Amino acid sequence: MAPQTVASLIDDATSLFDAAPNLEITLEANPTSVEAERLKDFRQAGINRVSLGIQALNDEALHFLGRQHSATQALAALELARSLFPRITFDLIYARPNQSVAAWKTELETALQLVADHVSLYQLTIEPGTKFEALYRQGSFSLPDEETAAELYETTTAITHAHGLNAYEVSNYAKPGSESRHNLTYWHYGTVRLNHGPNWWNAQVLARHLRNHLYRRNVHEKCS
Repeated sequence: MAPQTVASLIDDATSLFDAAPNLEITLEANPTSVEAERLKDFRQAGINRVSLGIQALNDEALHFLGRQHSATQALAALELARSLFPRITFDLIYARPNQSVAAWKTELETALQLVADHVSLYQLTIEPGTKFEALYRQGSFSLPDEETAAELYETTTAITHAHGLNAYEVSNYAKPGSESRHNLTYWHYGTVRLNHGPNWWNAQVLARHLRNHLYRRNVHEKCS
């Protein structure tokens, strides 16, 4: 989506709805050089928080994960994002094939030197019906055994704790006050949301949902 389109959407949304005084507007972006070049334009469009899909700081791991960026590009994107946005976060995937505890510790410490208040850390899992599952069943790669996976998780917990990051969700860590507002309210029963775009869901009868919200009626209803 072009920055100009984002700016237009933000303008439309804030003109139609009462915006919170410190409204959080997050952009999810890939740290490729092309995406990074547009970060300044997204900041000018009104984005005030960016989430970078880094996933790894190791080129071999990035290739395995099917990512288009390099570790160097990822670090450069982090540096640029930090200079532009008041709040940034990123995600990393650990418990990857052949990943040692020592290597993961170095990787995570390196990343946390650049982003100090929020991070998403996901343990690699194999989902049914995916390319990864097919390769896994073919024996193309193996995952860490249970003991190593547990040690990787314990290392993750220890490092984030040492940096003052609390686990406020299974895979999300943040300093107090830096939690993602979207994540905090996403599953909060009764929170009013109007979602747009591919793969988003809304109330089954959107017109009724909006009408109830307009007249401050009970908006608790089944969603799909």
